[in-house]
Amino acid sequence: MGLEAFIRAAGSVVDTEVEPRYLSGARYGTGGSPAVCRPGTAADVAHLLQRAQEHGVRLLPQGAHTGLVKAATPQGEVVLSTERLRGVFELDALDRTLRVSAGFRLSEVNERLRPHGLQFAIDLSADPSIGGMLAHNTGGTRMCRYGDVRANTLALEVVLPDGEVLTLGRGLAKDNAALALQHLFIGSSGALGVITEATLRLQALPRHTAVALVAPASLEAVWPLYQRFTQAWGGLVSAFEGLSANALAAAIEVRGGASPFAQGLPPYSLLIELAADFDGVDLRALLHGELEAAFERGDVLDAALDKDDALWALRHAVSEGLRERGAVIGFDISLPRRAVWAFRAEASDWLSGEFPPAQVCDFGHLGDGGQHFNLVWPRAAEPLDAQALQRLREGVYARVAAHGGSFSAEHGLGPLVQGTYRAHTASALRQASARVVAALTQGALGPGTFDFG
Repeated sequence: MGLEAFIRAAGSVVDTEVEPRYLSGARYGTGGSPAVCRPGTAADVAHLLQRAQEHGVRLLPQGAHTGLVKAATPQGEVVLSTERLRGVFELDALDRTLRVSAGFRLSEVNERLRPHGLQFAIDLSADPSIGGMLAHNTGGTRMCRYGDVRANTLALEVVLPDGEVLTLGRGLAKDNAALALQHLFIGSSGALGVITEATLRLQALPRHTAVALVAPASLEAVWPLYQRFTQAWGGLVSAFEGLSANALAAAIEVRGGASPFAQGLPPYSLLIELAADFDGVDLRALLHGELEAAFERGDVLDAALDKDDALWALRHAVSEGLRERGAVIGFDISLPRRAVWAFRAEASDWLSGEFPPAQVCDFGHLGDGGQHFNLVWPRAAEPLDAQALQRLREGVYARVAAHGGSFSAEHGLGPLVQGTYRAHTASALRQASARVVAALTQGALGPGTFDFG
């Protein structure tokens, strides 16, 4: 009766015919929902949350549904889609800020900014909504230069579970006139309220780039290469990505090309990009010179150069390539740089003993300590049951924790990692987090599916 009363009270923005795209994530995960709400304004969102409170109905905020932790995949909740929140797109080219509604996609934002020579500098293989990126504090392939979403957000408009609309921040680069509560909502996975609008910090589009796919002589040579590049060129280093042979092979297979290396695939590769938003610098000469010196030192065995778009296309094809090989078991982790190779070796050895069919296909953002330690479970192997899959996940997460790492680097928090959060988050921190959530939501039935307590 509560749901029926909510649907009547909510009005025309609620539809009981739920399209499959609201139920299944862009990569994996399926769910169910009795209805979908598609508000067009913050006032609509406030009305929906108020009616949901009155009738005891739980709402699940959903952006583009590209996430991997199932935070936007409904398990019986009513979906609150932000896709129609598109009323605001206000560019301030002088301050290099953009006030934008949560429903815009990342690709749309950057397409509109390109004629102005600007970008929202978060580079992802997926195409999320701005609201979804904020809810999970995404990072991406160029985080080592530009930072994550939090570092590039100046203000938010949010709607609390009781329907109150808050403006957090003034969109200024310097503003200590109030508590910066917007940072609590960024990365909160929807537990505190619904983000309806943001003011974003923009960056100039690069005028010049140079990319190389590099075969290091060994894993031990990777961090010295990283230090040499960052010490020599500083902020010009916009990406420092790592790809295992399995991950790179999957990308090559799905794109139908040949190895970019003359001598076949190395055990591990690095994708390195230099970028400058000013003239007067020959990035290709800098990159070639640094790599020639590395060859002479014996740190680099091979490199593919001067094919920037093709090399990035390979990097972004990894996820699709892995899905073609079998069932993907994804891990979005981060580690101290000093611990990356030790973790990788220990986790791989444990998996080969306990779960022999699992193929380690790791890749990701070495420059900021992030890794997609993804596994492929071949279709020919007997499928994992839920209990075995949970044991596999916890075995990997235990090794992440042992090396001082995080089980969620940039994909946020959701049902898929709820148990992991409780197992690897100190009780005192969970209790403090629960008090913050309770204070901001005033004990109301909050949106989202994650319990911080």
